[in-house]
Amino acid sequence: MRILQRGDTGSDVRTAQTALIRAGYDPGAANGVFGAATERAVMQFQRVLGATQGGIIGPVTWQFLEPFALESDPDVLRRGSRGAMVRRLQEALEASGNSPGRIDGLFGTKTQAALRAFQRSAMLAQTGVADRATWLAIAPYIDYGDVYLRRGDRGMLVTILQTALTSAGFSPGQADGIFGSRTFNAVTAFQRANRITADGIAGPRTWALLKPYLSGELMTYVVRRGDTLSSIARRFNTTVEELLRLNPREDPDLIFVGETLLIPVSKG
Repeated sequence: MRILQRGDTGSDVRTAQTALIRAGYDPGAANGVFGAATERAVMQFQRVLGATQGGIIGPVTWQFLEPFALESDPDVLRRGSRGAMVRRLQEALEASGNSPGRIDGLFGTKTQAALRAFQRSAMLAQTGVADRATWLAIAPYIDYGDVYLRRGDRGMLVTILQTALTSAGFSPGQADGIFGSRTFNAVTAFQRANRITADGIAGPRTWALLKPYLSGELMTYVVRRGDTLSSIARRFNTTVEELLRLNPREDPDLIFVGETLLIPVSKG
């Protein structure tokens, strides 16, 4: 790519503008014209990188900008990214014990180092890029207190929701990050099974009930002929009292063949 600066035009400028938009910056319209808004966005991008803030796209700036041009998923984050999802990632990193420094929504060198440390502990490739595998690994540490997902939403948080629903035994179809009718049906079925308002919106209460499935603390078991709560408790190294806490019922002696029970995962 050629060196670009204010006043330049052409396809390379459009590529740079598209990359800046995907990274979370506002260069104006991706029209191939390097104007004041594009220059300002480049300088902001360079500031997050810790590079010289001249507003000129040279080899160093291109090195960090080009991956955004090639990656179409805005929730795949890397050094230079900024925005609400970066802040969410930083909060999750902090909660996991890998401090990214200041939680400011800016993906700089400290966030990159913290992410690599997390990836190392999670036995993932230490790329310093928050891709799908990394998001799913860090999902248990995300604060879902302000997350509301509904039909029509898209993104990595929807993928995490779909993955949790699948683990809970409520199939949303493919975990594709698209909140469609199957995901809506899975959310309402999960809410109904947990006796909360079945509105199909994944809000804080639904996330709180789903969170154990993100951290691997629970599994599901389908009751077979001859099973009792006592035999199930022995099989999975837990207690009848814990099974009843997770699966409340009026008659503690009554379970049904084909019923799905929540089972705590043994840590031993």
